[in-house]
Amino acid sequence: MILLGLLCTVAALFPLYLKYRVVLTGERCKGKITGIAEQRGGYSVGGYAVKKRAYLVKISGKQYYTAHGCLFAPFGRKQIGKEIWVFRNETYGREVFRCRDPRIEVLALVFFSAAVLCFLYA
Repeated sequence: MILLGLLCTVAALFPLYLKYRVVLTGERCKGKITGIAEQRGGYSVGGYAVKKRAYLVKISGKQYYTAHGCLFAPFGRKQIGKEIWVFRNETYGREVFRCRDPRIEVLALVFFSAAVLCFLYA
């Protein structure tokens, strides 16, 4: 159980690290949503490659995509043409993080709660 708790702790801290290295060292800028792109998620479930939908954001002539995109495409299409605030850092690629989007923090809280339960029952 301790090993599972350590694994859950790492799983909670790693997404926070990926986000806040861009948020704390990047710049806050305004971008316009130009579309939705489907990409491979980088992993497979049941033998099928997982795809994610990300918003395409145009900032000063360059195209970026959001780190966590839209869950439902019909609702995401309504966002096309709107301006949003994002954090970007050129050294970490073309991925930007939306301001005031707590999804990664909620995911980290779930994993950290699982880690605490694993440590309590060990």
